[in-house]
Amino acid sequence: MITIYIPSSDMGFNLNFTIKDANGSAYNLTGYTIKLKVWRAGQPGLLLVNGNCAIDDAANGTCHYTITATDFTSVGTFKAELELTKAGVIESTGSFDIEIMESG
Repeated sequence: MITIYIPSSDMGFNLNFTIKDANGSAYNLTGYTIKLKVWRAGQPGLLLVNGNCAIDDAANGTCHYTITATDFTSVGTFKAELELTKAGVIESTGSFDIEIMESG
């Protein structure tokens, strides 16, 4: 599992993702919408971030989420996943950690 490290209250930059299938090949994102979902461990029903990702290259499975001013204001380790939706089908990636660090 990967961990993404972000200083608290940083904003305006992109978290870049490459989505792959079980064989390690790029997942074709054509026709999908993608959301970044972030929650505190043990509280999956209370989303801290539920934001849309922009698809950069659908055929090669790349997308990004631009961090806003209100996304990561609390220090701690959080769980996250990408949710892919297409024609009534919802698929989620494996979860990963986002660690928000103190920033001076």
